[in-house]
Amino acid sequence: MLSMFCFSKQISLFFSILLISSYLSSFDNEPELYDYLKSTNTTSFLIAKKGEILLEYEFKPKKTIFLSMMMQENLIEGRSQEDVASIQKSFVSILIGLAQEKGYLKISDPVSKYLGDWTRSNKEGVEDITIRHLLTMTSGLNKTLDLRKYPGSEWQYTSRPYGQLLYILELVTEKSIQDLSFDWLFTPLGLDETYWKKRDKGPMGFSTDSSDYGLVTTARDLLKFGDFILNGGEVGTNHIITDIDFFDDSFTKSQSHNPAYGYLWWLNNSDFFIKSSSKGEGNLFPNAPKETILALGAGSRFLAIVPSQEMIVIRLGDRPKDSNFINNLWKYIQN
Repeated sequence: MLSMFCFSKQISLFFSILLISSYLSSFDNEPELYDYLKSTNTTSFLIAKKGEILLEYEFKPKKTIFLSMMMQENLIEGRSQEDVASIQKSFVSILIGLAQEKGYLKISDPVSKYLGDWTRSNKEGVEDITIRHLLTMTSGLNKTLDLRKYPGSEWQYTSRPYGQLLYILELVTEKSIQDLSFDWLFTPLGLDETYWKKRDKGPMGFSTDSSDYGLVTTARDLLKFGDFILNGGEVGTNHIITDIDFFDDSFTKSQSHNPAYGYLWWLNNSDFFIKSSSKGEGNLFPNAPKETILALGAGSRFLAIVPSQEMIVIRLGDRPKDSNFINNLWKYIQN
């Protein structure tokens, strides 16, 4: 387990490269990868295979507006702890699956069953918006919760409709999202560096249409979550989620409008994709393995899982100047 910046036990770059190479001989370009990550505002970077960390970098965070909003003040053993933005969505997907498994809800239920009059629209179709529509970004609602399209007829990435899932979880369980997450997920997975934090919104904070809560975590805790996904929803012999249908559906095409999207997870195996308001042909990230599944967040943060290689890649940090950063990064990761 290595560090390149700010760890309590500093080791030189040269020694680190030698040690990393002894684990993973195929990484012949660690210095180039290191320089690329450093130049693209990365704070944390980690590669693991078969549960073993092969590469781990920590960089001194730059003082930017974005990072000052996202990062916590105190580092953990020199490691950054950040609000990971929309990576949180993939955690909430699993929480919804657990809630269904435990009998609190069904994803086919209309959202109004739990939230009553929750939109700003009285148009026909509002009552037909289901929990599954929120999981798949097909509610038809925009960021002001006005109905634009009939539910299920369009894919549109909008965080405010998604955010209603947190309120549904709190209502059906009569627990805060914090307590619920610790009971069902954080504690069983050993995520002792992860918690929910109320976000400050406004001119110097988060946008008004973002989730009211931010998921604060570290690269190492994201690795534990990734291992949990890679192991089919298990931790050791403990079956955390047993609703295999929901679990499998999370990582497969959830609708025809954007085949690169499951249940709040991104998929790299589609023939075309929609990301934000743009549409592209082929895989989301052509340089990454087609089977890769991802949790993506603002600032080009990501948790990527490659099942056949039993590999997990994590990157945290600020927005890089490279507009094709994630795809270009895979050139260094793949042989």
